[in-house]
Amino acid sequence: MNLFQEYEKQQEWREWERFIEFIPLTANDTIVDLGCSVGDVSRMFSRQVKHVVGVDINDEFITFCDSRKTTNETFVLSDFLSLDYLEIQRSFGEVNGIWASYSLSYLSDPISYLTSLYSVLNEGGWIALLDVSCFISGNLAKDSKYYTRVLSFEQASYRSGLYDFDFGGKMQAMLQQAGFDIVHVNEDVFDPELNFSGVALVEVIEGWTARLGRMKKLRDLLDEEYTEFCDEFLANLSANTHDKRGNVRFVVAKK
Repeated sequence: MNLFQEYEKQQEWREWERFIEFIPLTANDTIVDLGCSVGDVSRMFSRQVKHVVGVDINDEFITFCDSRKTTNETFVLSDFLSLDYLEIQRSFGEVNGIWASYSLSYLSDPISYLTSLYSVLNEGGWIALLDVSCFISGNLAKDSKYYTRVLSFEQASYRSGLYDFDFGGKMQAMLQQAGFDIVHVNEDVFDPELNFSGVALVEVIEGWTARLGRMKKLRDLLDEEYTEFCDEFLANLSANTHDKRGNVRFVVAKK
């Protein structure tokens, strides 16, 4: 299973429409979808707003989105820091909404970026963030011999600026620091892949197996124990005793 196939499969588990009711969008909105991947969220918004601009750094994703876009969808190959919001405003009008799901956690200085988004948004505009909170350690049994090391790995990743495994747990405070007013928070979003209780779906186990296969830095850390760790992790996902621990969070805020 390659990365594109993983992201396509994940769309079946996200149920994007359930988040719409908490977002103060209007039919006149121009929305930026940061980290659009295969474009399902952009397509969902396009049915309800004036225009959607999907942004991703993955060329395969953008090519795919371009191949099936509607008249009010535009897709841009760019990293977030290089995105030209002035050009977006010139082409489609003031930006009134920003969506980012599982994407801002890759930024080394997210507060500065959120502050810049505050300045970009139209007065009264909104931002909606969906992201994970310690989703590897949070899906391990707490009595696992790997729990402390994996949690430390997640924390070290944040300190290095590589990836924040606990970005979801920090979003609300970051948005407030950037100047936004919080209008909705869900600190325990059900997700059949990332935040669920009981036995995982077979497809979810396959998805996690592929993800673990890509985690080179964690593999390097655990070295010869990595195979045993993966077996234990997947076994925990397959057990009736597996429980969700708030590993997915959702926050909506307004300017």
